[in-house]
Amino acid sequence: MIKYQLVLDVAGVIVTNLSPTYWVEMSALSGVSYEFLHNQFKHEIRELLWTGKISEEEFWEWIIRQCPSIETHEAQSMLYKHLRTLPAFDYIPGWSEVADIHLLSNHRQEWLEPLLEPIWPYLKSITISSSVGLCKPRPEIYTIVNAKLDPMLQVMYIDDQDKNMKPAKELSWNTLTADIEGKWLEQVKQMLYSN
Repeated sequence: MIKYQLVLDVAGVIVTNLSPTYWVEMSALSGVSYEFLHNQFKHEIRELLWTGKISEEEFWEWIIRQCPSIETHEAQSMLYKHLRTLPAFDYIPGWSEVADIHLLSNHRQEWLEPLLEPIWPYLKSITISSSVGLCKPRPEIYTIVNAKLDPMLQVMYIDDQDKNMKPAKELSWNTLTADIEGKWLEQVKQMLYSN
């Protein structure tokens, strides 16, 4: 049986994405347009947040500046409400019996840790952008993960955004897009258990 290494994105693969649902709800609660909030986030603070160049506290201050009618605790509870596990999360213990599991995510470590705690024993490594100061698709963050991989085993990288695939392919990783319908889960099961 061929053993694989699965390198999984987190948001959109094993945990829900914040965008756009978080911004839609923030817009409805604050009366500030979704387009404005989403564009401001993307252009002003996204990379600073995901690379850890600003603190979580600074992020909440930024949110309140954009949406002055919202209290910090409301924005926080809304965010935590939107962070939920996806079906793939429950497969990780089983997959870890036949594959090495590595996580690679653009996210905040403090937001993910409580969610990921149940699967820690099944993971070989976790690389979160806010901890390493780099964001996908910067090639350097993939190189950090690549150094943790067994060079003798095949790698399958799974992400929900095609823009994040190019650096993985340049490292000779196989890639698979996590579609919203979850068809990718069947492909992974076939790959892991059909050898």
